[in-house]
Amino acid sequence: MEKRMLVVHENHELSIEIMNYFQEMFTIQSYPNGLQGLVKAIDWKPNIIILSASLQNVDSVELCRQLRESLNTILIICSSDLTDHQKINYYSSGADDIVDFPLNLDILKCKLQVHLKHHIVNEFKEADTIRFGNLVMNKLTYKIHYEERELSFTRKEFSILWLLVSRQDIVVTRSELVKIVWSYEHVDDDRMVDTHLNRLRKKLKQYEMNLSIKTVWGIGYKLQLENFKPHLQFSN
Repeated sequence: MEKRMLVVHENHELSIEIMNYFQEMFTIQSYPNGLQGLVKAIDWKPNIIILSASLQNVDSVELCRQLRESLNTILIICSSDLTDHQKINYYSSGADDIVDFPLNLDILKCKLQVHLKHHIVNEFKEADTIRFGNLVMNKLTYKIHYEERELSFTRKEFSILWLLVSRQDIVVTRSELVKIVWSYEHVDDDRMVDTHLNRLRKKLKQYEMNLSIKTVWGIGYKLQLENFKPHLQFSN
């Protein structure tokens, strides 16, 4: 299975060096701009992101946080002069590791192999758990957590939300929703579906979750992050 690496670094020569070194292990793309890198990451969903801590005109810690909210990926920060406090900020924002510049690519390769191994093991162990942004759902316990808060949903609301999260990259048709959640081939009363969706939408707002259920007219429904276009802090 193809593994993808995204390099978001302002140093073009370093990016080329990383791409040449890892080209046999990964399909690699590189961007020198943080916002371009974020948009590409959300669309491309790489297995690994190498992120510079010194990107121009963008808060790299905030960018790290946005990437972690949107993706389940291995996130490596690259820097030469971070203080301990700054490193803690990156780890608190979702970074998996921090590597010092100048890079030792052999050491970086070893680190990535370890992270990939643990990542695969954790995905296997968490087969009954699904994540979307800050939302975590467990289908064995029917528990839903958002930003470490445990929230209350009915079984039917859980089933609808689970289906939308598990199909987060595609639109769920109305007929799919009815068949999977209600085990019907069709329903005579469309108000049943609309009623449950409206209740679920109200709860997403009530719990101040940055998620919304978008109606794709004539097709079905899609769950999306409301801050898909994030507001990053820029420096002067």
